[in-house]
Amino acid sequence: MPMEMAGIAFAMLAAGLLLGVFLGRRRTDRAAEQPDLPVEAVFSGQADEALQKRNAIFAKVFNLVPDTLTITRLSDGRYVEVSHNWETLSGFTRAEAIGHTSIELGIWAEPQQRVDLIEILRRDGVVRDLDVTFRHKQGHLLYSQVAGSLFESEGETCLMLAVKDVTAQRAAEQEIREINQQLEERVQRRTLKLEQTNAELAQALETLRHAQDELVRSGKMAALGSLVAGVAHELNTPIGNGLTVATTLEHRLQMFVGQVHAGLRRSDLDRFMADAQFATEVLVRNLMRAGDLVRSFKQVAVDRASSQRRQFNLQDVVSEIAITLSPVISRSGCEVQADIASGLELDSYPGPLGQVLDNLINNAMTHAFVNGQRGLIEIRARDLNADEVQIEVRDNGVGIPANNLKRVFDPFFTTRLGQGGSGLGLHIVHNIVTGVLGGHVDVSSQPEAGTVFTLRVPLRAPESAQTL
Repeated sequence: MPMEMAGIAFAMLAAGLLLGVFLGRRRTDRAAEQPDLPVEAVFSGQADEALQKRNAIFAKVFNLVPDTLTITRLSDGRYVEVSHNWETLSGFTRAEAIGHTSIELGIWAEPQQRVDLIEILRRDGVVRDLDVTFRHKQGHLLYSQVAGSLFESEGETCLMLAVKDVTAQRAAEQEIREINQQLEERVQRRTLKLEQTNAELAQALETLRHAQDELVRSGKMAALGSLVAGVAHELNTPIGNGLTVATTLEHRLQMFVGQVHAGLRRSDLDRFMADAQFATEVLVRNLMRAGDLVRSFKQVAVDRASSQRRQFNLQDVVSEIAITLSPVISRSGCEVQADIASGLELDSYPGPLGQVLDNLINNAMTHAFVNGQRGLIEIRARDLNADEVQIEVRDNGVGIPANNLKRVFDPFFTTRLGQGGSGLGLHIVHNIVTGVLGGHVDVSSQPEAGTVFTLRVPLRAPESAQTL
Protein backbone atom coordinates (compact mmCIF):
# COMPACT_ATOMS: atom_id res chain seq x y z
CA MET A 1 0.00 0.00 0.00
CA PRO A 2 1.44 3.44 -0.88
CA MET A 3 2.54 5.62 2.00
CA GLU A 4 -0.13 8.20 1.18
CA MET A 5 -2.88 5.67 1.42
CA ALA A 6 -1.41 4.19 4.61
CA GLY A 7 -1.53 7.68 6.11
CA ILE A 8 -5.15 8.03 5.11
CA ALA A 9 -5.98 4.66 6.66
CA PHE A 10 -4.42 5.61 9.98
CA ALA A 11 -5.99 9.05 9.90
CA MET A 12 -9.41 7.62 9.18
CA LEU A 13 -9.15 5.47 12.29
CA ALA A 14 -8.30 8.55 14.30
CA ALA A 15 -11.02 10.57 12.61
CA GLY A 16 -13.67 8.10 13.64
CA LEU A 17 -13.07 9.06 17.28
CA LEU A 18 -11.99 12.65 16.84
CA LEU A 19 -15.12 13.50 14.92
CA GLY A 20 -17.18 12.00 17.72
CA VAL A 21 -15.72 14.58 20.08
CA PHE A 22 -15.93 17.44 17.60
CA LEU A 23 -19.54 16.72 16.70
CA GLY A 24 -20.72 16.29 20.35
CA ARG A 25 -21.34 12.56 20.51
CA ARG A 26 -22.56 11.10 23.77
CA ARG A 27 -20.31 8.90 25.83
CA THR A 28 -22.65 5.96 25.66
CA ASP A 29 -22.88 6.29 21.89
CA ARG A 30 -19.14 6.40 21.65
CA ALA A 31 -18.82 3.36 23.91
CA ALA A 32 -21.43 1.50 21.89
CA GLU A 33 -19.46 2.09 18.73
CA GLN A 34 -16.24 0.75 20.33
CA PRO A 35 -16.72 -3.01 20.61
CA ASP A 36 -13.23 -3.49 21.99
CA LEU A 37 -14.01 -1.44 25.22
CA PRO A 38 -14.80 -3.64 28.20
CA VAL A 39 -18.56 -3.75 28.90
CA GLU A 40 -18.10 -2.70 32.53
CA ALA A 41 -16.10 0.32 31.34
CA VAL A 42 -19.07 1.71 29.44
CA PHE A 43 -20.91 2.63 32.65
CA SER A 44 -17.91 3.84 34.59
CA GLY A 45 -15.33 6.56 34.50
CA GLN A 46 -13.05 4.12 32.78
CA ALA A 47 -14.82 4.81 29.46
CA ASP A 48 -13.81 8.46 29.43
CA GLU A 49 -10.24 7.60 30.32
CA ALA A 50 -9.97 4.87 27.67
CA LEU A 51 -11.48 7.13 25.06
CA GLN A 52 -9.08 9.91 25.91
CA LYS A 53 -6.13 7.54 25.64
CA ARG A 54 -7.36 6.24 22.31
CA ASN A 55 -7.97 9.76 21.00
CA ALA A 56 -4.45 10.72 22.03
CA ILE A 57 -3.00 7.72 20.17
CA PHE A 58 -4.95 8.46 16.99
CA ALA A 59 -4.10 12.16 17.22
CA LYS A 60 -0.41 11.24 17.25
CA VAL A 61 -0.93 8.94 14.24
CA PHE A 62 -2.88 11.70 12.48
CA ASN A 63 -0.01 14.17 12.93
CA LEU A 64 2.81 11.71 12.23
CA VAL A 65 1.77 11.12 8.62
CA PRO A 66 4.31 13.05 6.47
CA ASP A 67 1.67 14.33 4.05
CA THR A 68 -0.79 17.07 5.05
CA LEU A 69 -4.14 15.56 6.10
CA THR A 70 -7.45 17.41 6.08
CA ILE A 71 -10.97 16.36 7.03
CA THR A 72 -13.94 18.28 5.67
CA ARG A 73 -17.69 17.80 5.70
CA LEU A 74 -18.90 16.95 2.24
CA SER A 75 -22.20 18.81 2.77
CA ASP A 76 -20.78 22.30 3.29
CA GLY A 77 -17.07 21.80 2.66
CA ARG A 78 -16.02 23.10 6.07
CA TYR A 79 -12.79 21.90 7.64
CA VAL A 80 -13.29 19.63 10.62
CA GLU A 81 -9.61 18.90 11.29
CA VAL A 82 -6.18 19.47 9.73
CA SER A 83 -2.82 17.91 10.59
CA HIS A 84 0.03 19.82 12.21
CA ASN A 85 1.88 20.49 8.87
CA TRP A 86 -1.19 22.21 7.40
CA GLU A 87 0.15 25.65 8.21
CA THR A 88 3.50 24.91 6.62
CA LEU A 89 1.75 23.83 3.43
CA SER A 90 -0.98 26.47 3.10
CA GLY A 91 0.17 29.36 5.24
CA PHE A 92 -3.16 29.30 7.17
CA THR A 93 -3.25 28.41 10.86
CA ARG A 94 -5.39 25.59 12.17
CA ALA A 95 -7.71 28.16 13.79
CA GLU A 96 -8.16 29.92 10.45
CA ALA A 97 -9.12 26.66 8.77
CA ILE A 98 -11.45 24.91 11.24
CA GLY A 99 -15.04 25.84 10.53
CA HIS A 100 -14.25 27.51 7.23
CA THR A 101 -14.39 26.21 3.68
CA SER A 102 -11.55 25.92 1.17
CA ILE A 103 -13.50 28.28 -1.08
CA GLU A 104 -13.61 30.94 1.65
CA LEU A 105 -9.87 30.59 2.17
CA GLY A 106 -9.20 30.56 -1.57
CA ILE A 107 -7.24 27.34 -1.28
CA TRP A 108 -8.15 26.03 -4.74
CA ALA A 109 -6.31 27.89 -7.53
CA GLU A 110 -8.73 26.24 -9.95
CA PRO A 111 -12.08 25.58 -8.18
CA GLN A 112 -13.19 23.25 -10.96
CA GLN A 113 -10.55 20.79 -9.73
CA ARG A 114 -12.45 20.44 -6.42
CA VAL A 115 -15.67 19.80 -8.35
CA ASP A 116 -13.90 17.09 -10.39
CA LEU A 117 -12.43 15.60 -7.20
CA ILE A 118 -15.85 15.35 -5.51
CA GLU A 119 -17.31 13.77 -8.65
CA ILE A 120 -14.60 11.08 -8.69
CA LEU A 121 -15.07 10.40 -4.97
CA ARG A 122 -18.84 10.09 -5.32
CA ARG A 123 -18.36 7.69 -8.22
CA ASP A 124 -15.40 5.58 -6.99
CA GLY A 125 -15.26 6.32 -3.29
CA VAL A 126 -11.52 6.93 -3.46
CA VAL A 127 -9.01 8.93 -5.48
CA ARG A 128 -5.27 8.42 -5.82
CA ASP A 129 -2.43 10.62 -7.11
CA LEU A 130 -4.63 13.34 -8.57
CA ASP A 131 -2.71 16.43 -9.69
CA VAL A 132 -4.24 19.66 -8.36
CA THR A 133 -3.09 23.25 -7.82
CA PHE A 134 -3.51 25.07 -4.52
CA ARG A 135 -2.88 28.71 -3.69
CA HIS A 136 -0.77 29.61 -0.66
CA LYS A 137 -1.97 32.27 1.74
CA GLN A 138 0.75 34.55 0.36
CA GLY A 139 -0.52 34.06 -3.18
CA HIS A 140 1.96 31.72 -4.83
CA LEU A 141 0.85 28.44 -6.36
CA LEU A 142 1.40 25.03 -4.84
CA TYR A 143 1.48 22.06 -7.19
CA SER A 144 0.25 19.01 -5.29
CA GLN A 145 -0.85 15.43 -5.57
CA VAL A 146 -3.85 14.34 -3.48
CA ALA A 147 -5.27 11.01 -2.39
CA GLY A 148 -8.63 10.88 -0.64
CA SER A 149 -11.64 8.89 0.39
CA LEU A 150 -15.15 9.36 1.79
CA PHE A 151 -16.33 7.98 5.11
CA GLU A 152 -19.42 8.30 7.29
CA SER A 153 -19.31 9.69 10.83
CA GLU A 154 -22.46 10.31 12.90
CA GLY A 155 -24.60 10.58 9.83
CA GLU A 156 -22.24 12.99 8.09
CA THR A 157 -20.28 12.18 4.94
CA CYS A 158 -16.75 13.42 5.41
CA LEU A 159 -13.89 13.79 2.99
CA MET A 160 -10.35 13.03 4.01
CA LEU A 161 -7.51 14.25 1.79
CA ALA A 162 -3.80 13.48 1.94
CA VAL A 163 -1.93 16.30 0.23
CA LYS A 164 1.65 15.93 -1.03
CA ASP A 165 3.50 19.09 -2.10
CA VAL A 166 5.26 18.42 -5.44
CA THR A 167 6.02 22.05 -6.29
CA ALA A 168 9.78 21.50 -6.10
CA GLN A 169 9.46 18.32 -8.15
CA ARG A 170 7.37 20.12 -10.79
CA ALA A 171 9.88 22.97 -10.86
CA ALA A 172 12.70 20.46 -11.32
CA GLU A 173 10.75 18.68 -14.07
CA GLN A 174 10.05 22.01 -15.76
CA GLU A 175 13.70 22.93 -15.49
CA ILE A 176 14.62 19.57 -17.00
CA ARG A 177 12.12 20.13 -19.82
CA GLU A 178 13.56 23.58 -20.46
CA ILE A 179 17.10 22.20 -20.39
CA ASN A 180 16.06 19.41 -22.78
CA GLN A 181 14.43 21.97 -25.04
CA GLN A 182 17.56 24.09 -24.95
CA LEU A 183 19.66 21.01 -25.67
CA GLU A 184 17.41 20.06 -28.57
CA GLU A 185 17.67 23.58 -29.95
CA ARG A 186 21.44 23.53 -29.52
CA VAL A 187 21.62 20.11 -31.19
CA GLN A 188 19.49 21.41 -34.05
CA ARG A 189 21.71 24.48 -34.40
CA ARG A 190 24.83 22.32 -34.21
CA THR A 191 23.34 19.88 -36.73
CA LEU A 192 22.48 22.72 -39.08
CA LYS A 193 25.94 24.18 -38.64
CA LEU A 194 27.52 20.77 -39.27
CA GLU A 195 25.40 20.33 -42.39
CA GLN A 196 26.50 23.75 -43.61
CA THR A 197 30.11 22.92 -42.77
CA ASN A 198 29.83 19.56 -44.53
CA ALA A 199 28.38 21.29 -47.58
CA GLU A 200 31.24 23.79 -47.54
CA LEU A 201 33.77 20.98 -47.10
CA ALA A 202 32.17 19.02 -49.94
CA GLN A 203 32.38 22.09 -52.15
CA ALA A 204 36.00 22.68 -51.09
CA LEU A 205 36.79 19.01 -51.76
CA GLU A 206 35.23 19.27 -55.20
CA THR A 207 37.30 22.38 -55.85
CA LEU A 208 40.42 20.54 -54.72
CA ARG A 209 39.56 17.63 -57.00
CA HIS A 210 39.20 19.99 -59.93
CA ALA A 211 42.50 21.60 -58.96
CA GLN A 212 44.10 18.18 -58.69
CA ASP A 213 42.78 17.20 -62.11
CA GLU A 214 44.12 20.45 -63.54
CA LEU A 215 47.50 19.90 -61.91
CA VAL A 216 47.60 16.32 -63.13
CA ARG A 217 46.78 17.49 -66.65
CA SER A 218 49.38 20.24 -66.34
CA GLY A 219 51.86 17.67 -65.08
CA LYS A 220 51.08 15.40 -68.01
CA MET A 221 51.55 18.27 -70.45
CA ALA A 222 54.82 19.19 -68.78
CA ALA A 223 55.91 15.55 -68.91
CA LEU A 224 54.88 15.40 -72.56
CA GLY A 225 56.93 18.53 -73.30
CA SER A 226 59.90 17.07 -71.45
CA LEU A 227 59.46 13.79 -73.30
CA VAL A 228 59.32 15.53 -76.68
CA ALA A 229 62.44 17.54 -75.81
CA GLY A 230 64.14 14.37 -74.69
CA VAL A 231 63.16 12.56 -77.86
CA ALA A 232 64.49 15.41 -79.98
CA HIS A 233 67.72 15.53 -78.00
CA GLU A 234 68.28 11.79 -78.06
CA LEU A 235 67.44 11.38 -81.74
CA ASN A 236 69.49 14.40 -82.72
CA THR A 237 72.78 12.68 -81.93
CA PRO A 238 72.45 9.46 -83.95
CA ILE A 239 70.61 11.18 -86.82
CA GLY A 240 73.14 14.01 -86.85
CA ASN A 241 76.01 11.57 -86.83
CA GLY A 242 74.36 9.59 -89.63
CA LEU A 243 73.81 12.75 -91.69
CA THR A 244 77.45 13.79 -91.24
CA VAL A 245 78.71 10.39 -92.27
CA ALA A 246 76.30 10.26 -95.23
CA THR A 247 77.39 13.66 -96.55
CA THR A 248 81.05 12.72 -96.05
CA LEU A 249 80.48 9.47 -97.91
CA GLU A 250 78.74 11.37 -100.71
CA HIS A 251 81.70 13.72 -101.04
CA ARG A 252 84.12 10.79 -100.95
CA LEU A 253 82.09 9.04 -103.67
CA GLN A 254 82.34 12.09 -105.94
CA MET A 255 86.11 12.08 -105.45
CA PHE A 256 86.21 8.40 -106.27
CA VAL A 257 84.27 8.96 -109.51
CA GLY A 258 86.84 11.56 -110.55
CA GLN A 259 89.65 9.19 -109.77
CA VAL A 260 87.98 6.51 -111.88
CA HIS A 261 87.79 8.89 -114.88
CA ALA A 262 91.38 10.00 -114.37
CA GLY A 263 92.68 6.49 -114.03
CA LEU A 264 92.03 4.50 -110.90
CA ARG A 265 94.95 3.20 -108.93
CA ARG A 266 94.92 0.22 -106.64
CA SER A 267 95.68 2.33 -103.56
CA ASP A 268 92.83 4.74 -104.35
CA LEU A 269 90.41 1.81 -104.60
CA ASP A 270 91.59 0.32 -101.31
CA ARG A 271 91.30 3.71 -99.59
CA PHE A 272 87.76 4.26 -100.92
CA MET A 273 86.66 0.76 -99.88
CA ALA A 274 87.96 1.31 -96.32
CA ASP A 275 86.22 4.72 -96.07
CA ALA A 276 82.96 3.27 -97.41
CA GLN A 277 83.07 0.38 -94.97
CA PHE A 278 83.74 2.70 -92.02
CA ALA A 279 80.94 5.08 -93.10
CA THR A 280 78.53 2.17 -93.52
CA GLU A 281 79.30 0.88 -90.03
CA VAL A 282 78.78 4.32 -88.51
CA LEU A 283 75.51 4.80 -90.41
CA VAL A 284 74.17 1.40 -89.40
CA ARG A 285 75.15 1.91 -85.75
CA ASN A 286 73.54 5.36 -85.52
CA LEU A 287 70.41 4.30 -87.38
CA MET A 288 70.02 1.28 -85.11
CA ARG A 289 70.46 3.59 -82.12
CA ALA A 290 67.76 5.89 -83.50
CA GLY A 291 65.50 2.91 -84.17
CA ASP A 292 65.94 1.65 -80.59
CA LEU A 293 65.06 5.09 -79.23
CA VAL A 294 61.96 5.32 -81.41
CA ARG A 295 60.79 1.87 -80.31
CA SER A 296 61.38 2.71 -76.64
CA PHE A 297 59.58 6.04 -76.89
CA LYS A 298 56.74 4.43 -78.76
CA GLN A 299 56.37 1.64 -76.22
CA VAL A 300 56.40 4.07 -73.29
CA ALA A 301 53.93 6.38 -75.02
CA VAL A 302 51.58 3.52 -75.89
CA ASP A 303 51.75 2.04 -72.39
CA ARG A 304 51.09 5.34 -70.67
CA ALA A 305 48.33 6.36 -73.04
CA SER A 306 46.42 3.09 -73.04
CA SER A 307 47.21 1.57 -69.61
CA GLN A 308 46.57 -1.79 -71.24
CA ARG A 309 47.20 -4.93 -69.30
CA ARG A 310 49.73 -7.28 -70.82
CA GLN A 311 52.57 -9.60 -69.97
CA PHE A 312 55.96 -7.91 -69.93
CA ASN A 313 59.48 -8.31 -68.68
CA LEU A 314 60.32 -5.96 -65.81
CA GLN A 315 63.92 -5.59 -66.98
CA ASP A 316 62.73 -4.29 -70.36
CA VAL A 317 60.33 -1.77 -68.85
CA VAL A 318 62.98 -0.35 -66.49
CA SER A 319 65.45 -0.12 -69.38
CA GLU A 320 62.91 1.76 -71.49
CA ILE A 321 62.19 4.18 -68.62
CA ALA A 322 65.91 4.81 -68.16
CA ILE A 323 66.31 5.56 -71.88
CA THR A 324 63.32 7.90 -71.82
CA LEU A 325 64.62 9.85 -68.84
CA SER A 326 68.26 9.85 -69.95
CA PRO A 327 68.21 13.51 -71.14
CA VAL A 328 66.80 14.71 -67.81
CA ILE A 329 69.14 12.45 -65.88
CA SER A 330 72.21 13.71 -67.76
CA ARG A 331 71.24 17.34 -67.20
CA SER A 332 70.73 16.72 -63.46
CA GLY A 333 74.22 15.32 -63.06
CA CYS A 334 72.83 12.20 -61.35
CA GLU A 335 73.56 8.61 -62.21
CA VAL A 336 70.85 5.97 -62.48
CA GLN A 337 71.78 2.32 -62.03
CA ALA A 338 69.41 -0.61 -62.49
CA ASP A 339 69.79 -4.00 -60.83
CA ILE A 340 66.80 -6.02 -61.99
CA ALA A 341 66.72 -9.76 -61.49
CA SER A 342 66.28 -11.59 -64.75
CA GLY A 343 63.18 -13.58 -65.55
CA LEU A 344 60.71 -11.31 -63.73
CA GLU A 345 57.62 -11.65 -65.92
CA LEU A 346 54.55 -9.69 -64.86
CA ASP A 347 50.95 -9.83 -65.98
CA SER A 348 50.07 -6.27 -65.11
CA TYR A 349 50.02 -2.67 -66.39
CA PRO A 350 53.43 -1.56 -67.68
CA GLY A 351 52.25 1.99 -68.40
CA PRO A 352 51.20 2.85 -64.84
CA LEU A 353 54.25 1.01 -63.48
CA GLY A 354 56.44 3.10 -65.76
CA GLN A 355 54.74 6.26 -64.53
CA VAL A 356 55.46 5.20 -60.93
CA LEU A 357 59.16 4.70 -61.65
CA ASP A 358 59.23 7.93 -63.65
CA ASN A 359 57.74 9.87 -60.72
CA LEU A 360 60.05 8.28 -58.15
CA ILE A 361 63.19 9.01 -60.21
CA ASN A 362 62.08 12.59 -60.88
CA ASN A 363 61.20 13.01 -57.19
CA ALA A 364 64.72 11.90 -56.22
CA MET A 365 66.36 14.25 -58.71
CA THR A 366 64.16 17.14 -57.53
CA HIS A 367 64.30 16.68 -53.76
CA ALA A 368 67.19 14.39 -52.84
CA PHE A 369 69.98 16.40 -54.45
CA VAL A 370 70.12 20.14 -53.89
CA ASN A 371 72.44 22.95 -54.94
CA GLY A 372 73.80 21.04 -57.93
CA GLN A 373 74.76 18.03 -55.83
CA ARG A 374 75.47 14.89 -57.83
CA GLY A 375 74.15 11.60 -56.61
CA LEU A 376 73.22 8.01 -57.32
CA ILE A 377 69.72 6.65 -57.90
CA GLU A 378 69.39 2.87 -57.85
CA ILE A 379 66.48 0.74 -59.08
CA ARG A 380 66.51 -2.78 -57.70
CA ALA A 381 64.00 -5.59 -58.17
CA ARG A 382 63.75 -9.18 -56.98
CA ASP A 383 61.02 -11.71 -56.42
CA LEU A 384 59.74 -12.04 -52.85
CA ASN A 385 57.81 -15.23 -53.42
CA ALA A 386 55.88 -16.97 -56.15
CA ASP A 387 53.31 -14.17 -56.24
CA GLU A 388 55.09 -10.90 -55.51
CA VAL A 389 58.01 -8.80 -56.66
CA GLN A 390 59.76 -6.11 -54.63
CA ILE A 391 61.01 -2.99 -56.38
CA GLU A 392 63.22 -0.46 -54.62
CA VAL A 393 64.06 3.04 -55.77
CA ARG A 394 66.78 4.40 -53.49
CA ASP A 395 69.01 7.45 -53.50
CA ASN A 396 71.95 8.70 -51.44
CA GLY A 397 70.60 12.23 -51.10
CA VAL A 398 69.70 14.46 -48.16
CA GLY A 399 66.83 12.26 -46.93
CA ILE A 400 63.36 13.24 -45.69
CA PRO A 401 62.83 14.90 -42.27
CA ALA A 402 60.96 12.70 -39.79
CA ASN A 403 58.04 15.13 -39.45
CA ASN A 404 57.49 15.01 -43.23
CA LEU A 405 57.92 11.27 -43.67
CA LYS A 406 54.30 10.40 -42.83
CA ARG A 407 52.94 13.05 -45.19
CA VAL A 408 54.88 12.38 -48.37
CA PHE A 409 51.94 10.55 -49.99
CA ASP A 410 49.41 13.25 -49.07
CA PRO A 411 48.03 15.22 -52.02
CA PHE A 412 49.56 18.68 -52.52
CA PHE A 413 52.22 18.12 -49.87
CA THR A 414 55.55 19.42 -51.10
CA THR A 415 58.56 21.18 -49.64
CA ARG A 416 59.19 22.97 -52.92
CA LEU A 417 55.91 24.70 -53.58
CA GLY A 418 56.42 27.33 -56.25
CA GLN A 419 59.77 25.76 -57.25
CA GLY A 420 58.47 23.11 -59.59
CA GLY A 421 56.84 20.85 -57.00
CA SER A 422 53.07 20.26 -57.15
CA GLY A 423 52.83 17.78 -54.29
CA LEU A 424 51.02 15.26 -56.49
CA GLY A 425 53.83 13.04 -57.76
CA LEU A 426 54.03 10.72 -54.75
CA HIS A 427 50.26 10.89 -54.22
CA ILE A 428 49.83 9.56 -57.76
CA VAL A 429 52.47 6.90 -57.04
CA HIS A 430 50.49 5.72 -54.01
CA ASN A 431 47.20 5.67 -55.92
CA ILE A 432 48.66 3.74 -58.86
CA VAL A 433 50.50 1.17 -56.75
CA THR A 434 47.54 0.49 -54.45
CA GLY A 435 44.64 1.05 -56.82
CA VAL A 436 45.94 -0.10 -60.21
CA LEU A 437 48.78 -2.50 -59.56
CA GLY A 438 47.18 -3.96 -56.43
CA GLY A 439 50.34 -3.55 -54.36
CA HIS A 440 51.74 -1.60 -51.45
CA VAL A 441 54.30 1.21 -51.19
CA ASP A 442 56.42 2.23 -48.19
CA VAL A 443 59.09 4.85 -47.63
CA SER A 444 62.01 4.94 -45.22
CA SER A 445 64.61 7.63 -44.81
CA GLN A 446 67.38 8.93 -42.58
CA PRO A 447 68.68 12.51 -42.67
CA GLU A 448 71.75 12.77 -44.91
CA ALA A 449 71.55 9.02 -45.55
CA GLY A 450 69.16 8.90 -48.47
CA THR A 451 65.65 7.60 -49.04
CA VAL A 452 64.22 4.24 -50.09
CA PHE A 453 60.81 3.75 -51.69
CA THR A 454 59.79 0.08 -51.54
CA LEU A 455 57.07 -1.30 -53.80
CA ARG A 456 55.52 -4.72 -53.27
CA VAL A 457 53.64 -5.57 -56.45
CA PRO A 458 51.87 -8.82 -57.35
CA LEU A 459 53.22 -10.59 -60.42
CA ARG A 460 49.63 -10.82 -61.57
CA ALA A 461 47.62 -7.67 -61.04
CA PRO A 462 44.15 -8.18 -59.53
CA GLU A 463 41.33 -8.43 -62.04
CA SER A 464 39.38 -5.67 -60.29
CA ALA A 465 42.25 -3.18 -60.42
CA GLN A 466 41.32 0.32 -61.48
CA THR A 467 42.79 1.77 -64.61
CA LEU A 468 44.02 5.30 -65.06
